[in-house]
Amino acid sequence: MQELELRVDAGPASVDEQVERLVRSLYRDLRALGLVHVERKQSPPPAGSMASVGYELGAIVLSGAFSVAALKAIGNVVVAFVDRSKARSVEWEFGEHKGKFEALSAADQSRLIDVISARIAAEAADRGGEDVDGGAPDRAADRD
Repeated sequence: MQELELRVDAGPASVDEQVERLVRSLYRDLRALGLVHVERKQSPPPAGSMASVGYELGAIVLSGAFSVAALKAIGNVVVAFVDRSKARSVEWEFGEHKGKFEALSAADQSRLIDVISARIAAEAADRGGEDVDGGAPDRAADRD
């Protein structure tokens, strides 16, 4: 199972409540896709505290089998989120790959998503011919 971590950056003047609203919005958008498991990133309680596990502010973790089609769909959701929200950017980390979605033109956004998806698919193929589709259901791979 693979994990993709997303972090919402609302800017240096943002307050925790603003970041929380943005994260909840992105969380709902990603869950609506239904392609992978989406959850808030958990953080351990402070040392000596009796508190239970909490959530890391601004962070979401996606897990599952990431097909190229799923990565493109997730990328499109994140780009649309950045465009319509007050978030300055969304940082992502997928294995050893890291990057940031910022407000870009539509053409640049599409190109960025294609490059990221192609690179990850090529690396999956290099690891021994693994199915780059990730075993995604037909609806996730646009094969309905």
